[in-house]
Amino acid sequence: MRTNVAHFRKFLRNSRGAVTVDYVVLAAAVTAVGLYSTDIIGVGMRSLAGTVDEELSGTSTDTVVGLQYASGFDNGSEGWSGATAQEMNGIGNVLGPIENTSGLPGVSRDFAIDPNATEASFAFDLYAMDDFDGDTGTVFIDGQAVGSVTVDQGVPTFTAASDLAERGIIIRYTEIDKAVNLGGNPDRVDAMSNISITVKNLQENPRENINFGFGSDASAGANNEYFAIDNFTATGLADY
Repeated sequence: MRTNVAHFRKFLRNSRGAVTVDYVVLAAAVTAVGLYSTDIIGVGMRSLAGTVDEELSGTSTDTVVGLQYASGFDNGSEGWSGATAQEMNGIGNVLGPIENTSGLPGVSRDFAIDPNATEASFAFDLYAMDDFDGDTGTVFIDGQAVGSVTVDQGVPTFTAASDLAERGIIIRYTEIDKAVNLGGNPDRVDAMSNISITVKNLQENPRENINFGFGSDASAGANNEYFAIDNFTATGLADY
């Protein structure tokens, strides 16, 4: 019994292998801290990426003059004309369906612009649903076309207006989905894109209001093909 106790005491005093044990504990702690900080670092990196993108595109990253409007049309479509907020199967509430407007800005809304704003921006998701076969949706600013999306069998093609530089307008188009079923008729293919518009030089060319409009030349009714707008935002707005 004494021998066993002596061996046990000797074992406790022996430091051989202690470095390995300490390293395992330290490595586990470092791994835990790394996992915990992943989300924090990720948010910071996304914020930095947005700042870099805005700086490269010439947009101020400090403050945005004026108020912001944002609507997913869950609370209706107040202020809009030519279309109402409705629930779309598989997607949720949208502004639409937008049928044939003879290519004119049949759906529109006026936005009051902050007198101190140097620019105003508009961005939204555009859905092209069901049986499109070369039909076009057109985006308007103050009644003039700034870009159009032509959809054929769920595949969209974007065309920007040729005079945007002279008008002080920048438009960006991002294709999100194409030739897939997003909702509506389950036997048809749809398309989804995001469009953002920046109206610049508002101090040199001040405007009290900017009218956003959308039109369609879809040849069939809403049961067969239609456009819809969702997640609409606008910045640089007045507080009245």
